[in-house]
Amino acid sequence: MSTFTPVHNIVGQFIRTQREKKGLSQKALGQLFTPPVTTQFISNIERGVTPLPPVHVQTLTKIFEIREEEFLTVFEREYVTKLSQQVGRSDANASTIGKPVFVATESYDFMKRFAEAYQTADAPTQEHVRRTVEATLSSLR
Repeated sequence: MSTFTPVHNIVGQFIRTQREKKGLSQKALGQLFTPPVTTQFISNIERGVTPLPPVHVQTLTKIFEIREEEFLTVFEREYVTKLSQQVGRSDANASTIGKPVFVATESYDFMKRFAEAYQTADAPTQEHVRRTVEATLSSLR
């Protein structure tokens, strides 16, 4: 019998870590779904054998008590890492690409608006903002 070991199983590892933080067994986690899912299903997702169906994202965010955006960032990291590997980019690294940034709840709306404004700005404005923020960070050290 062969063992399937995916190269990048970021989503499965994240789910396992979150499940363990909650003190849940695979069976107990499966029972929290509506309808419940099997222990084998949870195991396959955690090992990367079965991709997590998007329909289950909302359930897991509630169980793990995290924002959906944070969970979707984990999906993005895995996707970008896999895609980068397929196109031969050697700089693809699961530890740096799409890494989630966790922000205090009271700062989240501001940071989200800031990120959206930065992403939609033209290149000279982005460069100006980047220099300003870098200077501010340097002054805080």
